[in-house]
Amino acid sequence: MKAIAVLLVTICSFSVSRAQCDVEVREAFGGVSSITVYNTYITIGAIADAYVNEVYNANRVKELMGEQASMLQSVIDMLSKCQVAKSNGLSEDDVQYIKELIACLQSLKGEAQGLSDFAVSGSEDAQNRYNQNRDKAWTQISALLGLGE
Repeated sequence: MKAIAVLLVTICSFSVSRAQCDVEVREAFGGVSSITVYNTYITIGAIADAYVNEVYNANRVKELMGEQASMLQSVIDMLSKCQVAKSNGLSEDDVQYIKELIACLQSLKGEAQGLSDFAVSGSEDAQNRYNQNRDKAWTQISALLGLGE
């Protein structure tokens, strides 16, 4: 009987620890994703400033924005696989957060592509795409980080 009691306590302790770990992992994921979108937004803006101030030429901006767009797409692809609630242990709220995060990452990618196109072509259309995606990304980042609350 003692062996069964010890086994049950051990199993229950493991379940509580795992549930606590799941919460901690979700909180860590939220923190890392928040830092990622914010820092990506700042990075793209800093590179735009460097271009306008002739620190970087068009080829360097194109190269850097290509790297940003590629990394963003990789993360979008990874996150897209995580959008099914329950089958992978995610709640509906978790899935909604992932969808909002993906939308934000897509806006950041559009911002990076707009800046790259603007640096190469100087077109007003590219500049408008950069500005529109930048504004949209900031609105999404603010919502994800709870800055408007």
